[in-house]
Amino acid sequence: MSTHDVPGANPANNDQLKMGCWAEHEDGSLIFVESTEGERVVYSMFDIAKTPLLEYRDAMAKATFEKTFTYDPDDDLDPAKIVWTWHDKTPFDWNRVIRAGGQDGPRHASAEHTRTAAQRVAESLELRGDQISRDLGHRAETVVNRSRGVWDKLSRAIAELGK
Repeated sequence: MSTHDVPGANPANNDQLKMGCWAEHEDGSLIFVESTEGERVVYSMFDIAKTPLLEYRDAMAKATFEKTFTYDPDDDLDPAKIVWTWHDKTPFDWNRVIRAGGQDGPRHASAEHTRTAAQRVAESLELRGDQISRDLGHRAETVVNRSRGVWDKLSRAIAELGK
């Protein structure tokens, strides 16, 4: 039976969070629990809508994991809470990941490694990007014209000193 509660978060469900538990979202996103170590949960989240497919790997405290990924319809403080459907008795469908472009071989340790340094800095500074005009002629003329004015003034000043 699937629920919107992380296994083990609701004692009435009589289930337990363990390796192999998984969740799905209606947009196709998936969460796979890789390990429960003490009070920590190691998991991967697959963003199947991205090309290429992105895998986010993370670990968090079990209590935080349960609060983050359990849907509580009565939680008025978080109206944008994401609804995950949790499964603990059926195996994870790796074919969904493979069909979405999951590849064999080496993989990045985290999705953070797929972003360039420029992207990370732009995000941290909340910068917006835009296309740069290919027509740079007007910019060069402005610099040249300004520098001519400076050189003209310097030349006149030096000439005045020589008199």
